[in-house]
Amino acid sequence: MIPSTVNEVSTDWLNQVLPAEFGEVIDFSWADIGEGVGILGEVSRLNLTYAPNHIGPKTLVAKFQSQALENILLCQTMGYYAREVNFYKKGREKFPVQAPECYFSEMDSEGAPFSILIEEILNTTVMDQITGADVEKTASVFSLLAKLHAHYWETAELYGLDWLPPMNNEMYKQSQHLATNLFQNFKATWSSKLDAGTLDAVEKFIPRYPDFLDWAVAQGNQTFTHNDARSENYLISPDGSITIIDFQYCTRFWGAWDISNWLSASLEVEDRRKHELELVNHYHDELIINGVKEYSIEDCWHDIKSNLMVQTYNQIIDSDLDYANERGKHLLEKCITRTFTAATDYELAAFIEGIDF
Repeated sequence: MIPSTVNEVSTDWLNQVLPAEFGEVIDFSWADIGEGVGILGEVSRLNLTYAPNHIGPKTLVAKFQSQALENILLCQTMGYYAREVNFYKKGREKFPVQAPECYFSEMDSEGAPFSILIEEILNTTVMDQITGADVEKTASVFSLLAKLHAHYWETAELYGLDWLPPMNNEMYKQSQHLATNLFQNFKATWSSKLDAGTLDAVEKFIPRYPDFLDWAVAQGNQTFTHNDARSENYLISPDGSITIIDFQYCTRFWGAWDISNWLSASLEVEDRRKHELELVNHYHDELIINGVKEYSIEDCWHDIKSNLMVQTYNQIIDSDLDYANERGKHLLEKCITRTFTAATDYELAAFIEGIDF
């Protein structure tokens, strides 16, 4: 049995799936974690009570499918739930940077429902994406991402991750049809807040999206990308160590994708404009320190801008999700307006026309 919601969890089920060394769970309670956090699924904290002399963890984080049908269908189509389940089953043990310990990770053969039980990382700081990420902490995150990207950069280990799809997988390419269907409504809803020239460039880009993905992957420099590099997925401990969470989107692609995503959507616009050069230089320096060769700062910026074109495209698709509450809707607005503002600042309309793909 794989629960589709926290309401289907029982003590009997917990005792079946949790490690035997935890001891017997005799009772539990639960609470949702963070309004506007679990957009593609439920995220809950389980508070566990054990039989006497049993000393398992007092809390766990439990993840289940969304209760919105459109979100479930998207995640099944795009393989999002499958990716996170497989990360914890197959990828977590050798992952080169910190991620939560996993105690259970399973999914139905149809791609939903799924259930994941992971360690709760306690006493951490989480940057609020709506108010904007801290610049100094962003530099620490970029150091972590450089370590992650360098570890897998065009290695046999990367290509041995058979559960990790390349960015030009057929699921992503087929999203072109969804983006086409959604664009006019997106334009009508958001055109008053976005640059008209950038919107036109994105509309022209949509039919070229599959070709762009094939071109980008063919350029090489592939690595493990978190693909959801935003401030609320990075937990900062008092000692400065950082734990990455949420692996539904992880993909084989350019590492600069994560950097572009963070710069455009997690930083306030003025902070990005003021600090982007030093932050990108810092990331690039850390890549070199961690062993990446023949990748110039010019290459890095080219990849960041190329990725930003896709991130504007993704905002169109994400705008159709059920964001469930006001915080989620506010977060969506920040992501859309910041990402399109970055695209306008970088003159993406002219940039993308200059790429031969």
